Amino acid sequence: MIDLKLLCFFLFLFVSSASFSQNEKGMSLELSISHSGKLPLVNDCSSLNKVHVIIHNNTDSTQYFYEDWNSYGYYNISFEIKTKDSIYEVVRPPKLWYRNFKTHYILNPNESLVFSYPLVDTACTFKWRKNRIFEDGWIGFPLISDTVEIRAIYQLCRLEDSIPDESIERLNYRADDYIDYLDGDIESEQKKEPVKKTQKPKQPAAPKKIPYIKQEIIFNKPLISEWQKVIL
Repeated sequence: MIDLKLLCFFLFLFVSSASFSQNEKGMSLELSISHSGKLPLVNDCSSLNKVHVIIHNNTDSTQYFYEDWNSYGYYNISFEIKTKDSIYEVVRPPKLWYRNFKTHYILNPNESLVFSYPLVDTACTFKWRKNRIFEDGWIGFPLISDTVEIRAIYQLCRLEDSIPDESIERLNYRADDYIDYLDGDIESEQKKEPVKKTQKPKQPAAPKKIPYIKQEIIFNKPLISEWQKVIL
């Protein structure tokens, strides 16, 4: 007779492995913060340490993500800070764009994409100008000094931006490619003598083969990392 504890143990392993396999097949988001102490510091104006938001592609298909230098990707990463009684959303501040167009990363299966930021208030970035660092900061930090929890969130701000280039929405093929086929080249035939019965009628030319263009769709499902403790 199989021991009940042993049976439960094997059942636990089976459920755990199944759950792990399901997680392995999806997209995931990881937040990594370098630190030298027991807990990392965030919103530390005296430090240029960066936080790293890592997107893992564990699917079987290629995914696409906007680069964050343009307005289409700049606002897609945000953070949540959880205190004892509230959750604060830390986001990018509004920004003017003097040069702006859509560019994106290609994330193949089993690859990862890393976005790195100094996670500090916008006021801190002015201190770094003497070091020739002009990166934008963040807004929304709670005005406290305490141990809190933080997580990263990826969310495409506007679903209409899921097409990275407007040109791929339009299939610009010449209408002339089809005129001869549809009209039977009527104009040119009128200038010729009638076709004799012993001759085979001229067959209209087949249209040119239309190349298949695969649309690249920007990944637009939300991704959320695990909570982790930090010092604010």
